[in-house]
Amino acid sequence: MTEAVALRIGDDQAWVELAPEEDAPGQWRVTADWVGAFTADFECDLGAEEAAAFADAFLAGVDGGGSFRLEAKESRDNPLMLQSVRAGDDLAFVVRLTPNGHDTTVHLDLEIDPMDRAELRGRLDDFRRSLV
Repeated sequence: MTEAVALRIGDDQAWVELAPEEDAPGQWRVTADWVGAFTADFECDLGAEEAAAFADAFLAGVDGGGSFRLEAKESRDNPLMLQSVRAGDDLAFVVRLTPNGHDTTVHLDLEIDPMDRAELRGRLDDFRRSLV
């Protein structure tokens, strides 16, 4: 089995990343940054199967050509939600982060500038292959 790699969506200005915990196999972290002024970094309750399903659904959305909404986990403790927005041939995103997926935690919204679909697909393919 290969080591899982991180999935980063965005650029140097604003990004969100879903990454495996280095010291805890099977655990995941969500990290985000907006020009250093806004940051988030928290563990999320996400299993390998859920990470793979997220990657598959994300790939389907990117390949579908339209806008899509995607959650990392289908439950009340969902740590990460993406809403894509078409920007010409590219995709921009509004990302909703819910630290620790807790009902009493205020969610955080982050806008990600448009990304080239081919680049995004490459990142998703790398991430998905690493989960096998």
